[in-house]
Amino acid sequence: MTGMERQAPLAGKVVIVTGAAGAIGRAISSRLAADGARVALADLHAGPVGDVANGIREAGHVAWATTVDVTHDDGPAGLVEETVAHFGRLDAMIANAGILSISPILEMPVAEWDRIFSVNTRGVFLCFQAAARHLVAQGEGGRLIATASIAAKMGSPFQAHYQSSKAALLGLVRSAAWEFGAHGITVNAFCPGNVDTPMWSMIDRDRGALLGKAPGELFREVASRSPLGRTQVPDDIPPLVSFLVSDGSRAITGQAINVDNGVVMY
Repeated sequence: MTGMERQAPLAGKVVIVTGAAGAIGRAISSRLAADGARVALADLHAGPVGDVANGIREAGHVAWATTVDVTHDDGPAGLVEETVAHFGRLDAMIANAGILSISPILEMPVAEWDRIFSVNTRGVFLCFQAAARHLVAQGEGGRLIATASIAAKMGSPFQAHYQSSKAALLGLVRSAAWEFGAHGITVNAFCPGNVDTPMWSMIDRDRGALLGKAPGELFREVASRSPLGRTQVPDDIPPLVSFLVSDGSRAITGQAINVDNGVVMY
């Protein structure tokens, strides 16, 4: 290897990424694979997540794809079992699957509140539980990482269910860090901001309309709160996630780390 070649900091590690077909999930999966990890990619639908895996393999890296519904009691457990059967071990779980909708509190059906929590909070709990059971038995430490959001740390109109589901994740992360620390397992979350993705396009359209804003106005308004003066893109997220998977993050646990262009500073 020449001095110009990039090191593979995650060489030998096996990492699960849920929600891998989404914009951020795809970016994370590609970066982890480029950093040397063998990635198990999971999403609801086989076609899109298979396309992500194919792209990673075409780039010369290792990826395997399957489907999962993280809201099903046995979904994440089956995913972990399949991954270990395929790769022989597990080192990290990236619980990235998440959904969002826009609804004023006074008009929100209880079923919609439950739907958001089912994926964003219960799904992460099930992923963490399933992965931790294997990591504890494996006895070599590991990483549990959740996709939260700056929404976990601030309020926004017409997203009470989403903000609440992401805030609940932070409680899970902190408590899990205490329970699994003795096993060498770190537990963290990362908090993206207004990343230029289809999800934020929906927020801009639907929440923006309720706020009386023209298309694109809400996105630009939130982006303008950044001291960096730039729009956040999916590729901003993976370097932090790769570091949290790496051995270099061994002293970091129970944290919710913002990766949001500085929009939120706590």
